[in-house]
Order: sequence, then structure tokens, then C-alpha cells
Amino acid sequence: MPRPVTRRRTLATALVGAVASASLLVACTGDTGGTATPTAAPTATPALAQSEATTTGTGVLTDAITARADTGATGPAARAKAYTGSALASANAWAKSLPVLTDAQKADNELTSEGAKLLAVSTVGTVPQQLLFQASLKKSGNPVLALLTSDTQGGPFQVAALATVVPDARLDAFAPTTLGSGPVSGATDLVATPEAVASSFAQSVRYPDPVTSKLLATDALSDQLRTTATAQAKAVAAQGSFSQDHQPRGQVGGLQLTSGNGVIVFEDLARRDRIALRTPVKLTPGKDVTAITGITTITTEAQLTSNEVVVFVIPTTGQATVVAASDQLVSGSAK
Repeated sequence: MPRPVTRRRTLATALVGAVASASLLVACTGDTGGTATPTAAPTATPALAQSEATTTGTGVLTDAITARADTGATGPAARAKAYTGSALASANAWAKSLPVLTDAQKADNELTSEGAKLLAVSTVGTVPQQLLFQASLKKSGNPVLALLTSDTQGGPFQVAALATVVPDARLDAFAPTTLGSGPVSGATDLVATPEAVASSFAQSVRYPDPVTSKLLATDALSDQLRTTATAQAKAVAAQGSFSQDHQPRGQVGGLQLTSGNGVIVFEDLARRDRIALRTPVKLTPGKDVTAITGITTITTEAQLTSNEVVVFVIPTTGQATVVAASDQLVSGSAK
């Protein structure tokens, strides 16, 4: 999956002598609340029975984690089976970087499905069908939200998003998995639409000229993005300029929280980091950047594109909050 499969692996890559690709930071230490006692009334039917959802989802997660680390000839097919959408592109990019990463970097970002918890199951009729799990990073134990989706009744399910929980995040309970959680489209009285929240987030973390939004509560991810972008711009100020934008690409999935407490939404974004140098020089990118993008030298300009997953809780009162996120460098170009 994505670089750190969501632990925001500081994917950053330092362009020797100049800039590093903005590395999203997301340390995981929040309590997702997945085990809280839900109070929703039994009014729905889950897409899969609880036991089947647990067994199916755990198997998919285990296969996805194995495929993500497969750098051999069987890797591409295994990842194509285990992942879908942007998650597949991120998993492939991560696999490309593995041969040049240190053992410590690999260990810091290794996922595990051991002890994975089933947090929510979508209701019958929801498209796509969804299973939401809490997995973790093996070394730190930090929680990772894993969204599995299927376009057909009963599966097969694939990993559509992995996102590490941000510090101090809190997530209200879902409806019991024996009942199922309704789709985002069926939620009412939200403080804003998912599209509006994703757009506000993108504007609030762009560089230069971020625009704060009253829709969003303060969070560690946004603070880190703005801080890192500012630092990178200062690092290249004597030689050129740096900019960063985040482009919302749509909703990967999402489910209602219990008792009308809003929704959780997984949003897909593309982040683009750009550097433009006033005078031609020779910059050498980090080994992982070269492994993923093929860029070996930067002389006048470069653009790096990363897949981002940002998970929001959108309530019926108050502000939307970021509860988890991940990023993975997937492509780039340079002159």
C-alpha cells in the first residue's frame, strides 16, 4: 500500500542539496473507538454476517500485506488481486521502493493483520459493499484503518484504502456489525458534504497561500503538512521555488456512525510537489524517488505526485475532523 501503508512513512525523499518531497507525517496513536458499545436500533441487515465478514476481511488483509512486500515476479498479480484503485498504484510503488530502503525503514512501516478488529460492515444494497477493519503497524502497534470494498454482493473484497490514525483521534462507534452501517449517501443533517470537506482540506494545506476553513477542526496532519511545506520552501529559496497542491479525486468509501453522529469518509487525493530552480544545477534525488519515478538527476525543475488518503469524520454539529491519513509517492518527472 502506500508508502507507509499509512503510517505516513515519510516518504520523503530528499533531493540532495535541495528539497525533499513533502513527507506526510501521521503517527498513530489514537483510539478509534471501534470497541465502544453501539446503541443504534436494529433497522438494517449487514452485507455479510459478522463471522463471514471477519474471516473474509482478515484473509484479504493478510494477502494484501504479503503482496505489498512481494518484490518478485508474482508481486504484480498478487497486488492486483488484493488491492483496487489508488491503493493498487500505491502498493505497486511501495514494492518498487523496497529494494533501496533500510531494514529499519521497512520495519517501521510493516503492517500486520494479527489482532485485526472488524469495526463496521455496510448494509445490504450499499454500493460498493464495505468492510472496515482496524489493523496496525507491527513494530509500533499504531492503529491503521483498512477499508475493503467490493462492487458485487458477497465479494470478492479488495483493499481500497489504508490510513494510519492521527494522534489523539477519536471515532464514535458504528452500528453493530450484526446489523450493518448505512452508506454516507443516506446520512442527513451533516455539517457539510464530503466534497466540501475534502475541498476545504485541500485549500487549507496547499503551499503557498493556504486558506483556513471553519469547516475543519485543527489536526496534526494539516499542521505537519503546512510546517513541512514551509520548511521545504525555505530550503530551496536561495536556488528556486517550491509549491504543493492537493487535488481531491473523489470518495473511496464511507459509512454512517451510530445514533446519527455523522459519517466517516475516505477521500482520495493527489498531492503534487514542485520545485523550480532559477539556475541549472545537478540535484540527486533520494534512492526511493529514483526507484519509483526513474528520476536520477534534477537540473531545472521537478514534480512528484503522491497518492493521499485522508479520512474525515463529518458530524451533524461542530467541525469535521481528520482521523487518519496516508500518502505514497507514485510518479514524477524532472528536467
